Amino acid sequence: MSRNFLISLLVLVVGTASSLAGDFAEANQRFQEGDFAGAASAYEQILAVEGPRANVYYNLGNSHFRLGKFGPAILAYERARVLTPRDRDLKTNLARARKDAAVTDESQLDPRINAVVSALSPNEWSWLLASTALAIGALTMVGGVIRLPLHWTRRAVGLSLFCIALSASALYLRRTESTRGVVLSDTTAIRISPFEQAESIATLSPGQIIQIGAQQSGFHYVESPNSGLRGWVADRDFSAVIPHQP
Repeated sequence: MSRNFLISLLVLVVGTASSLAGDFAEANQRFQEGDFAGAASAYEQILAVEGPRANVYYNLGNSHFRLGKFGPAILAYERARVLTPRDRDLKTNLARARKDAAVTDESQLDPRINAVVSALSPNEWSWLLASTALAIGALTMVGGVIRLPLHWTRRAVGLSLFCIALSASALYLRRTESTRGVVLSDTTAIRISPFEQAESIATLSPGQIIQIGAQQSGFHYVESPNSGLRGWVADRDFSAVIPHQP
């Protein structure tokens, strides 16, 4: 690889990073000036180019909230929370958006249990589980070579097993998060069958959380956890919190 090529590559990377930072600063400036629709569009463009970023989702949620678009605001906040579950400002704004939209978080877990399992993101729980399992393997290998103090070994193994059990439990309790969605439209009908002409059972509020099931003809079969409503909702009326890759 030639020196000139490496220099050109470095210039391209630095230039791209500077351009993206400039785009983010411009989007923030639009927000500060009160152009919330323009800011939202700019943040969405950044996400389309860069991929998921917690701070961009957070600012996008703020923009939609200022526009009174509670569905898109809650969706953006929920996507940010997947990446940064311990952000206090994010939690505050999400709670405020839910309150103004008159919807709940639809969690079916005990609040104390939910606080524990939500302390880390799914990726962080997965990393903790994997790293702890590797630590036990390493400890076993070292113990076969070096005679470690028995009390130290017991404590290390006990702590490792506790972390494995906690991580596995948290991932199990959060297993439905990959199919969570947020209602976007102001008037979202839930129908008895996947057709526009089908009878509407009820309407869902923007920002309401749903569980997404099977797809058919531009509709998905969904369930509203707290209300127990089940039926078909048009794809245009909701979006998954964790977008599925095509």
